Amino acid sequence: MASEADLTTMALTVWAEARGEMPGGQRAVAWVIRNRYENPGWWSRNAGDGIPDDTIAAVCRDPFQFSCWNPADPNRFRLDNPRTQERPDYLAIRKICEDVLNSTTADDDPTSGSDHYCTIAVARNTRWARGRKPTVVIGNHQFYR
Repeated sequence: MASEADLTTMALTVWAEARGEMPGGQRAVAWVIRNRYENPGWWSRNAGDGIPDDTIAAVCRDPFQFSCWNPADPNRFRLDNPRTQERPDYLAIRKICEDVLNSTTADDDPTSGSDHYCTIAVARNTRWARGRKPTVVIGNHQFYR
């Protein structure tokens, strides 16, 4: 299902988006990526970056889908630093991503099929999340379907 590039991009995305969360919150963000990959929607489009649209890496790197990949995001430079992939916290998240990708049952998904999330702190100021009821709240993130 996933290539080495897919796994690395997924792990970097989860690391940048949720490294301050407990493992359960990190796992939930990884499941959102998997859910988007398995159920393409409006967010699945050609990113113009040479990555085929039908990959996990494309799901993560499509413009403005995961903020850590936005050019102006403070996490962006960390994603390009090879030393990031040597960090113990990144390696732990990479293992979580492997487990999510290798799961054979949707029962393992703590988000109940969510394909979006937002931090609680900014949800009321986020246009698409405003007024929507989250499917579940895990850690500091609200998850939506």
